[in-house]
Amino acid sequence: MTAFVSWLLRRRYYLLILAIAVTPLVPMLAVALIALDTIRRGPYQGLVSAAIAATGVFALSVFVGSEPMVVGTVGVITMLSGAALGAIVVTTHSLMLAYQASLLACAAAVGGALLVWPDAGALIGPSLDSLLEVLRQSGAAPEQLEALNGLRDIFFGLVAAAIFAQLIVAVVLGYWWSSLAGLSQDVGEQFRALRLGRILGVPATLVMAVSLFFDAALVQNLFPLVLFGFCFQGLAVTHAWAHAKHWNPALLLVMYLLLVSPLTVVVVLALGSMGLTDNWINLRAPLRTVS
Repeated sequence: MTAFVSWLLRRRYYLLILAIAVTPLVPMLAVALIALDTIRRGPYQGLVSAAIAATGVFALSVFVGSEPMVVGTVGVITMLSGAALGAIVVTTHSLMLAYQASLLACAAAVGGALLVWPDAGALIGPSLDSLLEVLRQSGAAPEQLEALNGLRDIFFGLVAAAIFAQLIVAVVLGYWWSSLAGLSQDVGEQFRALRLGRILGVPATLVMAVSLFFDAALVQNLFPLVLFGFCFQGLAVTHAWAHAKHWNPALLLVMYLLLVSPLTVVVVLALGSMGLTDNWINLRAPLRTVS
C-alpha cells in the first residue's frame, strides 16, 4: 500500500485521473483521494485539484452519455468535500475536527433540505410506492412493507447519515494514506481519540432525547445522523480499548462483520449508546493508566 501511495503522489495527474474514474462508481474513494492530495499540497492546491477533477467528471459524463448535470453536481460535491476535509486535517492536524465538521455540515444540510422540501414523503413518494409494489409482489411481509413505508418521513436524515458515514470513512482513508507517505501522524491514534465533545455532544444528546417524545420533522430527521455520529465515537472507544488491552484483532473483525449483517441496526444502536455514554462519562479514562 505504501508503494501505491508513493506512486499516486509521484504525479498529480495520476491521482486526479483515478479520482475522476472512481467518482461515478465509488464517490467515497474520490473524496479520500482529493483529501490526500490536499494534505500533500495544501488547501489552495487541493481546491485546484478538486476543480480539475470535477471538470473531468463532467466531461466524462458527457462523453459516456449519462446525465451531465446530475453527475456533474455529484462530482462537484464529491471533490469539494475531499478538499474541505483535507484542508481541515492539514491546517489543524486533527482528524477529530474533520469528524465534527462533517457532522455539523450534514446537520445543516438536513435543515436546509427540510426548508426547501418540507414534505420529503411527497418528494420520494412515487419512487417509494413503486418499490413497495415490487416488494409486495415478491412476497415481502406486511411488517417489512410498513417499516419501509415509514422511512419516507426521515428520508433526508437517512441520506445525510449515509453521506456522513462515507465522509468519515473517506477522510480516515485519506489520512491513513497520508500517514503512509509520512505526511501525517498515526491514523490509529487519531481515530481512537474521536469524540463529539460538549459543543456538539449537548445538542446531539438533546436530539436523541427529544426524538422519543416529539414527531417534529427536523428532530426525527436529525436522529439517524446523530446516531451515526455517536456510533463512530463508539467505534473509537472500542478501538481504544482493543489497542490498550491488546485484544485479538478477530474481535474487531467480528464487530465490523456484524455491521453489515442482518444485525446492523442492533450493532449501530449499541455503538451509538456507547458513544453517547462516552461523551458524558469518559469510557477511555481508565486507559490512561495503561502503558
